Amino acid sequence: MTATVRLNPTDEMLHRTADTLGSTRVVQVLWTFADPVPGAALRAAWESLDQGRLSRRAQPARVPGARRSWVRAGNAEALCTTSTPLTDATLTDWIDTQVKAPLGPGDAALWRLAAAPYGAGTLVSLTVPHFRCDGLGIFDAIGSGGHEVHRPSAAPRVLDDLADLARQTLRGSLAAARWLPATLASPARRARIRSALQPPPPTRPASSAEPRFFTSAIFETDAALWQRQADRFGGTANSLFIEIAANLVRSAAADGPSESFDVGIPVSLRRSVHDARANALVVVPLTVPGGPAGHRSLRRTRGATKDLLRSTGEHSATLVPEPLWHLLPARHAHRLKNPGAQQTTVVASNFGRTPDAIARFAGRQAAGIAVRTMNVPGVLPDRARLRASLCLLRTGDRLTVTVTGIPDHFGDASSLRRLVHEELASWGLTVQRWWGAPTPHHVKEP
Repeated sequence: MTATVRLNPTDEMLHRTADTLGSTRVVQVLWTFADPVPGAALRAAWESLDQGRLSRRAQPARVPGARRSWVRAGNAEALCTTSTPLTDATLTDWIDTQVKAPLGPGDAALWRLAAAPYGAGTLVSLTVPHFRCDGLGIFDAIGSGGHEVHRPSAAPRVLDDLADLARQTLRGSLAAARWLPATLASPARRARIRSALQPPPPTRPASSAEPRFFTSAIFETDAALWQRQADRFGGTANSLFIEIAANLVRSAAADGPSESFDVGIPVSLRRSVHDARANALVVVPLTVPGGPAGHRSLRRTRGATKDLLRSTGEHSATLVPEPLWHLLPARHAHRLKNPGAQQTTVVASNFGRTPDAIARFAGRQAAGIAVRTMNVPGVLPDRARLRASLCLLRTGDRLTVTVTGIPDHFGDASSLRRLVHEELASWGLTVQRWWGAPTPHHVKEP
């Protein structure tokens, strides 16, 4: 049994997004298997997940000022399987269906595991709300399964909440003693805080706009080729990924956006597989120039990213030290949280290498693995700036690139896939679709 895990500012922000932004971020892991996965193996995988970190809920503290806690909760969403085979024409609708059904903060349904026959094998989907766990945390939860040390704790006692309040008060006081002089000496810091604390504008009538649900494109390419092309253009594998994300935004309009925009870069703060935090990350915005897409050099993106990440740390989630943030009244605390992914134009999430436990889900080696992040029921453009999300995952010698984007900017699924394919090919990458008939392997020389 783990020790009590308290919610952090990112957890709290993600819990509130359904109210503040009209949609919830979700993470979906997809596996394809060359052979059928027996129902017994899927049920065992579901039961293992239900004993781990994904099956917990946020419980209010019994002492005012103490942080909320993650406590054990069984998942009321049963394993969903169908005997109806998926086809290339129905696969996208099926994976979208898995994320569209609500999994809200107050629901008894915590996460969703589903499977369907596809080709000679099986397609498996795991959908988890982002407020419950970030992507790398989901990977750790799958790997740890129902191991005793990874099981969520029971509800904390009143004395535990009192102790948390005392620790936060002490830490907040010490942090404030260091933070306040630096803030008083920095006009930029003071301006950001003043701006954040400004009263919100008068309540507007409810928007009549419908949420924009994302369309998707998933491609695979050779990891070694990706690295060679990144080297060729003076970048890294990650800076190439970030530039591709920016170029997709630029290419969606005829001449590209006229002004600069932000690419959100999630930075993991997870210390190890034993880190039981739900969300151990911050999203840092990299401001990139507008205009048409370019495919000449990655040096500027590489340098800007390096400088940005050098200044990132635990404090970056809030405008004040986190121990102090937890002690503030809710009306002030939520204004002093740094904007998250939904206030950037595009998010580029690099998940790195697939852990062995993910590659062998349900006791079987997967033929392919992909990750999607998206908004449910969709983005409300008048509340959030986010227009697209990209995920990069390396499994063996292959890289999977997943792109989700709102149709207003990227068109329907066919238009998005064509745009993504052309962008990848423009960097000299040979790509193929993650499922279905292979995409022609052509290479476009920059």
